Amino acid sequence: MIRVKLKSKLALTGAATMAALFLGLNASAARMDMVDVSNNNGYMSTAEYVSMRNEFGVKALTVKISEGTTFKDGYAASNIANGQAAGLYVNGYHFAHYKTKAQAIAEADFAGQAAKAARLPVGAVLATDGESAEEQGILSQAANDRNNAAFMKEIQKFGYRADIYTSGSWANNKMTIKGKTGWVAGYPYVMSGQKWYTNNNAWQWSGAARFRISYGGFDVSQLYTDYYTAGQKSTVKPTDPDAVNDNNQEANKNTS
Repeated sequence: MIRVKLKSKLALTGAATMAALFLGLNASAARMDMVDVSNNNGYMSTAEYVSMRNEFGVKALTVKISEGTTFKDGYAASNIANGQAAGLYVNGYHFAHYKTKAQAIAEADFAGQAAKAARLPVGAVLATDGESAEEQGILSQAANDRNNAAFMKEIQKFGYRADIYTSGSWANNKMTIKGKTGWVAGYPYVMSGQKWYTNNNAWQWSGAARFRISYGGFDVSQLYTDYYTAGQKSTVKPTDPDAVNDNNQEANKNTS
């Protein structure tokens, strides 16, 4: 989520697509079903999100809401509003710093209040982003599991659905990610034919995907379930399947 990842990044020159089932794309190519954004990406207009939808097949957006108990992302409200205006399913995430159960509950309360203020819709996912080497990295798996469970239980009090984001090297090692849960990051050097973390909700396969009218690199994910789209209304309908197909194939090339 943040620009420094637990795993090395793969530099990509394009972006991927929505669902191969809908557009008849190469099933071995990783899709761009979801993009996540934060203040690091700067202001994102509705036009940019429409381009992502129409030309790249993006259907879901996950917005940084908060971090710890002091930081509220100043772009969260505009990202949520503009993503919704573009017809995307909109979710949120909180970058975790908690090391105890009490701290996890406090961070969930802070995140929930910040999400409400930014108008994250009820029923959206508000995931905990557990990737801090200084905090989660020094704890046992049992301690991280206890803290994540406390955060997830507390965030549901605000009307949001919970999930856990982490690195593939930490999943079921530093924290438990089992069944149809979890949003897991892992960046192959060669994309062709890869399909990772299929037992989870989502696989974040790049942290440097490019869009035609947006500046810089973006985190992109392939969805395996409807968890990040359920419970919300959407008007997503890409208008340029040929562009989506071409951009999908380009994004999967190894250019690192």
